Amino acid sequence: MIRNVGNIDRTLRFLLGLFLAWLGLFMLDGLEGNVVGILVAVVSLMPFTMSVTGSCFVFRWFGIHSLSNSELQAHGPPYADREND
Repeated sequence: MIRNVGNIDRTLRFLLGLFLAWLGLFMLDGLEGNVVGILVAVVSLMPFTMSVTGSCFVFRWFGIHSLSNSELQAHGPPYADREND
């Protein structure tokens, strides 16, 4: 999996996932069986997954990344192997 999400972006995605999980489970009563709350809580898994893996499929479609210069030096450019695609 190509790492194309920087550390700041990963932190923001993690916080977004926490917020959506809290919103769905507690504020929208997902724990009590409200379908909308459960759906919001399930959607919160997407930002969690992207924050853990460091990879975003939408970024890959557009060929962009949110890596800082120091992260690029440490890990290399994310799409260097795709130049001939």
